[in-house]
Amino acid sequence: RRRPCRTRTSGGLFGVVTMPISAITRTWPILQWALASTLFLHTAAAASIQPGAASIVSALTDVKGALGRRYGLTDSTGLQMASLHLLDAEPSTSLYHGLYMTNVGTTWEVRVASSTDLLQWTYIRTLLPNADMPYAHTVASNGWILVAHEQWMNPGSHAPSNLGFKLYYNQSDLIAGRHFNSFVAPLSVGAKSHLEGTPSVYSAELVFRDGYYMVDAEIGFHFNDEQGVDQVAQGKLTSFGPSVVSPGWSASVATGYDAAFVRAGAIGNIGQRDSGVLGGQLVVVQEGNTGHMPPTIWADWRLWLYTPAQGEPLPPTGAGTITMLQPQTDKNSTAFGNPSFKIVPCPSGRSVGAGGDCVFVSFFAFSEGAAPGEAGVVAFYNPAP
Repeated sequence: RRRPCRTRTSGGLFGVVTMPISAITRTWPILQWALASTLFLHTAAAASIQPGAASIVSALTDVKGALGRRYGLTDSTGLQMASLHLLDAEPSTSLYHGLYMTNVGTTWEVRVASSTDLLQWTYIRTLLPNADMPYAHTVASNGWILVAHEQWMNPGSHAPSNLGFKLYYNQSDLIAGRHFNSFVAPLSVGAKSHLEGTPSVYSAELVFRDGYYMVDAEIGFHFNDEQGVDQVAQGKLTSFGPSVVSPGWSASVATGYDAAFVRAGAIGNIGQRDSGVLGGQLVVVQEGNTGHMPPTIWADWRLWLYTPAQGEPLPPTGAGTITMLQPQTDKNSTAFGNPSFKIVPCPSGRSVGAGGDCVFVSFFAFSEGAAPGEAGVVAFYNPAP
């Protein structure tokens, strides 16, 4: 299986839509107009990127000039480290730790691994069976770690796919596999397709409610709609803490955000995303497909930089600016997805960026758009902007 994202049973192929030649002929003028409009809007959005964004774009895309890079990233067992998401660095150790997904036989699992240099990773344990797409977020006020993930509800990683959440007291407990609460959210906007996934955590705050400390979090995720196309949605997880309290969950389609990406050229699937602050600027890195779907056109996956408008909160509303990112690899690969980035201390002996930090970036290079030797997970780090 080449695609570690939305790969439900057959490489992400949910169905095939056909159109007779006569229909194509009738709609061609409309398609031409839509294409021209898309190109214009994308160009306008790209032109409005703030001046300081150049260093952010470079940090996220300069693979061949990076301080360190690796193509086809695997762990010490030789298995692919897809959707690698780093934990916050801890001052008490020089080790980096990351969560990732890998396929064992016919089943996905979430693993945790450690590294001293961000490029060679030692497998520690399987954290979550029959699950994938992990995302970790540290609650700033007390150090609890919220992990969001896709949870397959049938053996062999078969649908339905729900959003799962785990809560850990600290990084040591996470590495040891000891969570103190677990919650699988009921299907919401993806109830008809039975497919929801690629969660990200926009924010998580500690609250004191009904005599307990708990977490309220803003969550991003995608669902497969009635046309078989992935769209971004947003959810609110509330009162997630001690197991004696039942957490709340509500979700809605990110209509404005999705529409903004369609206008920018992502007319197919819009899926996984990551958000954070780079160079003092809040940004979202979003994967999107420029080909009509279904079926999935793997060579058309691209990465995009979303810069929220002034005062725009997360989850994003679509009021911000969007530009396509073009990662510069050694051999000029073109199709990418599954973005992740994290500010961490630079590996020992390497040049450093702002505050002595580096930005670690990973994404997936699809074989249909990858140059020889570059397919699979691409991992690299640059000085922090």
